[in-house]
Amino acid sequence: MHRLPSRFKQRVRLVNRRLLALVCLGAIWPAHAQTSTATFTVTATVLPTCTVVGGVPLAFGVVTPGSQRDGSVTVSATCTLGTPYTLALDAGTGSGATVASRLMTSGSDTLQYTLYQDAGRTTLWGDGSGGTSVRSSTGTGLTQSFTVYGRVPSNATAPVGSYTDTITVTATY
Repeated sequence: MHRLPSRFKQRVRLVNRRLLALVCLGAIWPAHAQTSTATFTVTATVLPTCTVVGGVPLAFGVVTPGSQRDGSVTVSATCTLGTPYTLALDAGTGSGATVASRLMTSGSDTLQYTLYQDAGRTTLWGDGSGGTSVRSSTGTGLTQSFTVYGRVPSNATAPVGSYTDTITVTATY
């Protein structure tokens, strides 16, 4: 039998150790997986919209001849972000009323009153006709509140009774 020199044996052992180390390292390192990618589109459409909410009743309380009575109520609008809109108030349900001079009724009796956009009660709030103006704004996506200021003038006269009217708030956008 032929014996290999000891130097050669050492070299073979060294190569075997190195191979074993490489095999072990390969087991530790994860294999690199192949990948494939794709894309898809996401879409949505946001349409302009507004929701209007009326307030609690505008209550003038007890009206005394010769004394004006003021009151106010809040209405709100929630409109899509960036949507321009206007708020109009109609003439109400009082027979013979106009947007400039509204009428509360008690049976067939009436009591005159007016609605304004400002606390100084100088800008009539109506539908844009008859010397009135609409309220303009731009939606924020959040609820926006607007105060409606009312006044029963001191020269308003009416028989004894409980008077009511119903105003419709319209958002145009």
